[in-house]
Amino acid sequence: MGTSTSGALSKRVTDSWHELGRMHASQILVALGSGLAILASIVVYLVRAATEGTPAVVSSEAIWLFVFGLLGLVGYVISRPSARNGAVVAGMAGVGLLIVARGPAGLLTGIIVVVGAAWAFVKSL
Repeated sequence: MGTSTSGALSKRVTDSWHELGRMHASQILVALGSGLAILASIVVYLVRAATEGTPAVVSSEAIWLFVFGLLGLVGYVISRPSARNGAVVAGMAGVGLLIVARGPAGLLTGIIVVVGAAWAFVKSL
């Protein structure tokens, strides 16, 4: 039973890597930037909670990073069937990260998402 379970798990992992190999680089940038934005929102919250010593009130920066990170992931999912529509949604998320989610995390993730979305949009023309 253990070998069939580990065999199924290894097949899922290799299928995930093969799917990653079939993705266009623009989709990878959008997914990477959006995932980093979500991760950064969690880190921003944890750092603030550690400095205050108690569970912190969530800052607006962490909320916007999380919201626009999720919107970027939605754009990535939409880009599978429709590259142009996904690029537009991801572009809105990237611009939101650049403008609304202030700080170095918003700037870095916003640039990555905007570059990926612009690349996907130009590719879809």
